Amino acid sequence: MSGTQTIDVKGLGHAEKEGLIFPGVEKLGAGDTLRIVVEFNPVPLVYLLKAQNEFDVSYEKEGPEEWILNVKRITPREDQKEQFKDLLKELKEEGTSAAAKEKAKTLLQAVDATTLGTLEQELIREGVSHEEIRKSLCDIHLEVLRDSLVAKRIETSAPHPVHTFMEEHKVILESLNELGAVIERLKEKNSFESLGSDAERLKDISHHLVEAESHHQREEDVLFPKLERRNIVEPPSIMKMDHVEFRKRKQGLYQLAHNPDDYAFTEFKDKVIELGEYLTEELESHIFKEDNILYQIALQVLTEKEWDDIKRECDKIGYCCFTPEDQTKEAKIMELDLRQIMPFERHEKIFEAWDTLKSGETLKIINDHDPKPLHYQFEAEYKNQYEWQYEQSGPKDWIVSIKKV
Repeated sequence: MSGTQTIDVKGLGHAEKEGLIFPGVEKLGAGDTLRIVVEFNPVPLVYLLKAQNEFDVSYEKEGPEEWILNVKRITPREDQKEQFKDLLKELKEEGTSAAAKEKAKTLLQAVDATTLGTLEQELIREGVSHEEIRKSLCDIHLEVLRDSLVAKRIETSAPHPVHTFMEEHKVILESLNELGAVIERLKEKNSFESLGSDAERLKDISHHLVEAESHHQREEDVLFPKLERRNIVEPPSIMKMDHVEFRKRKQGLYQLAHNPDDYAFTEFKDKVIELGEYLTEELESHIFKEDNILYQIALQVLTEKEWDDIKRECDKIGYCCFTPEDQTKEAKIMELDLRQIMPFERHEKIFEAWDTLKSGETLKIINDHDPKPLHYQFEAEYKNQYEWQYEQSGPKDWIVSIKKV
């Protein structure tokens, strides 16, 4: 039997609101509804819940003094979790058979990145090992849903931290592709002399892979803790386990490439092939999971303020030698002083400037009065496509930053 519960969080602090809302949502059974009463439009919460594909979210009331949100669970998570348990058991006992892959495809097509991460987290807390998740569920998920994951991916632009991470991934993948080619040629070699230019290529590739350490450090020290504070614990934990394995092998490959004289050729060849094949296969899979699962979870649950904090902390740590410069510089800010422009020309100038901006860039306007009518126009014409922030509110001048998102 379905039921309805109401929680009124008007006037509470941010942490207190979250402490009531998210546990209340998690406790919902199939068909149950939670009425959430707040004093402002809870747009971020609406997007977060809709992205999970488990809830029907609708407004019962929209201001001006209060907003009431109805959240109804339409997919019983317990059923999904039991299906995942059965799938893992089958994969463990029978391997990735054609029948198991088909079952996985049917189940996983109904699950988005956030829901998958949450379900993995709950399964691990109930005793399923990290290794089972990592080797069974994650890998078969990628195999059967690779195209659909890419199609659903939320895109970002420079200098957003996720965009930077993904641009760095592209460079790392280029190194892995080159490493794979070197490995295939190495299999046919029988002496150090026969390596030719591949000896230098191996040095360059191993240097680039080791240089990627600041990429991993920014994830582990900045991004992952933000997710963990949002109770997204297990997906970052699995990625960190991967990082440990990659570090050992990248350092091993670097030592081999830069000190070949320490080894007999046969030993050198065998070790390079072993390490290279592991990295080309596992690191490529890891990158795909981060781009299409972990980062997608982060984009759905972290706020704009948290991303600003992440950007600042990443800047402090520093970037790889191969990070594209436009990923690390601050986004463009265009300033428009309206005080010297005739009133009847102002709106035209504003929207001409706005149309030239790219996503992530900001238009800063300086005006001699509060531009409330302009705000109303933006809300009518560019709803959910801008962020409005007062930097100065009179008494003589008003300064407003309008960021294109």
